[in-house]
Amino acid sequence: MPLYHQVQHLIRYRIGKGEYQAGAQIPSENQLCRELDVSRVTVREALRELVRERLLIKVQGKGTFVAPHAANELPAIKYTGFLEDIYERVRRMEVKHVSMDRIPLPEDLRAILQLGPTETELIRIKRLRHVNDGPFSFTINYLPVSIGSRLHEQDLYRTPLLEILQDELKVPIVRAQETVEAAPADPEVAAQLDIAVLFPVMHIRRVMFTEHDKPFELVETFYRADKYQYSVNLIRVKHDGRWRWSQQGN
Repeated sequence: MPLYHQVQHLIRYRIGKGEYQAGAQIPSENQLCRELDVSRVTVREALRELVRERLLIKVQGKGTFVAPHAANELPAIKYTGFLEDIYERVRRMEVKHVSMDRIPLPEDLRAILQLGPTETELIRIKRLRHVNDGPFSFTINYLPVSIGSRLHEQDLYRTPLLEILQDELKVPIVRAQETVEAAPADPEVAAQLDIAVLFPVMHIRRVMFTEHDKPFELVETFYRADKYQYSVNLIRVKHDGRWRWSQQGN
């Protein structure tokens, strides 16, 4: 990743986190050069890109300021590990694009979804979500044809897929196994989220289970790392004479 892109994303991150407040002046070019140990050319190019994005405003003779609208922070999203919180998570986002297609069944997904040898295809769904008029997450869902073929693309613009599966298709959703990791954005993810290729994203991989502990869906979601925050409340509890961390309930 070009050095000015790295500086650009760092400043964007600081704006998103409130380190650089809306309307406030950011450090001077000289200060940024010293802090980040980069050249003035690099800093200027990064600032120029952020001005183009309308996150920064340059005022002749005064300096560079954070644009007023940049104060739009993401609302806090509670996550306690219950499936209902996933509903809450997606309802606060606006679906901008949906696509559905059939793909050949890869062997790794055959194993994950425990599909038999007669299964040859999967339904793949891709969705781009925005928050505050900017790209926030890109999700890819993989479903067996027996379930995915009953879905309609236009419904996914207004109703969370999880809700459709549970309430309309009557798929009993028993549990989910979720893995969270940092990952570099590949070209498709980068294009969808409007970031540079290889820029870090938060990757959440979730396997959904129905009755008899049967996996029926794989969900892969990529969040912009400069806009996503994962927060869990923990409390200390004593169990069998030993102190442990436990997730705080409602």
